[in-house]
Amino acid sequence: MNAKQGIFDARQNNLDFLRLSLAILVILSHSFPLATGSEANEPFILATHGQTTGGTIAVDLFFVLSGFLITNSFLSSSSVWSYLGKRIRRIYPGFVATMLVGALVVAPLASASSPFHTAAAQLGNFVLSCLRLREFDYLHAFASNPAPGAINGSLWSISYEFWCYIGVAVLGLIGILARRRVVLGIFCLSLVVSLLFAITGWAPGGSFLNPIFGFPPLWARLLPMYLAGVVFFLHRDRIPLYGYLALGALGALVVAAYIPLAWTVCFPVAGTYLLFWFGYHPGIRLTNFAKYGDFSYGTYLYAFPIQQLTMKFFGHPISPYLLSVIAVPLTLMAAILSWHLIEKRFVGSSAKVRRSEDISQSSPKLASVAAGR
Repeated sequence: MNAKQGIFDARQNNLDFLRLSLAILVILSHSFPLATGSEANEPFILATHGQTTGGTIAVDLFFVLSGFLITNSFLSSSSVWSYLGKRIRRIYPGFVATMLVGALVVAPLASASSPFHTAAAQLGNFVLSCLRLREFDYLHAFASNPAPGAINGSLWSISYEFWCYIGVAVLGLIGILARRRVVLGIFCLSLVVSLLFAITGWAPGGSFLNPIFGFPPLWARLLPMYLAGVVFFLHRDRIPLYGYLALGALGALVVAAYIPLAWTVCFPVAGTYLLFWFGYHPGIRLTNFAKYGDFSYGTYLYAFPIQQLTMKFFGHPISPYLLSVIAVPLTLMAAILSWHLIEKRFVGSSAKVRRSEDISQSSPKLASVAAGR
């Protein structure tokens, strides 16, 4: 690929394919602990010698993609309120619908009980949880399953992503987003912090801050991934997409899989490069993958409860691969319904969404970023 093809084309890319593929990878990875009660034999755990799982890789790359696309969304928005409005419409409707399904359908089927004794307290917990983008409180769900206790173990990441949306807005409002070297420096610092957390195993608590902002070790893992996407967007005019660099990035990940803690530092850089090399490779033409809708968010939202219900009613023991075969088409059907009945009514058609967030070189805000150093 020549240097000119390093410019990222918003209309000719494979990002929709990648998003759905990553959501399906979460299903495949979760099938191991949900079917067997352990992720010890999960393929990515084995391949990386215990450093990561396929589900972790998928979520991390979701954050990379989000950092890239949300930075563009902020810089191409007419105001911070317009930007936040788009983000709220994209995240909240689908999330609230999932929570309603979880409370009214999945929880009774899971024989889950509420820790609250009054209807008012239960409703208050549900509303507050929706606002915080956290799962509502419950007890004893899927008690007989290999992985008991969880109705929707995937929802934890949504609040972290929304805080990242707010973080991008803050960086933009105080002018840091227009200073590419400063953002690069923050990214490098986040890698150091992430490595320190991994080395020390430090897990600071906080009964007040954790429920609001999240668990610090998770931030230590996710923030470098999100910032990697931000940095990649801000430097996209300087980053060539060469096959030999992609091969080098893949080689670096193979080596990192054999070195304890190396994955923590290597993946935010090498994984990000591979993601966008594939996403914008002109020889890989999957540009119309979301022609009938963006089903990735719904796939992520509904997979876990569908897998848990499958385990409850199908019986166990069951092969993780069979669980995946059953769960993937059921989840895709739920995701299609989620898109057409809920999500697209708030964000419009997928074509309209892409037009509103095109990576354009003509925006004055983008021009100012391109000039920033």
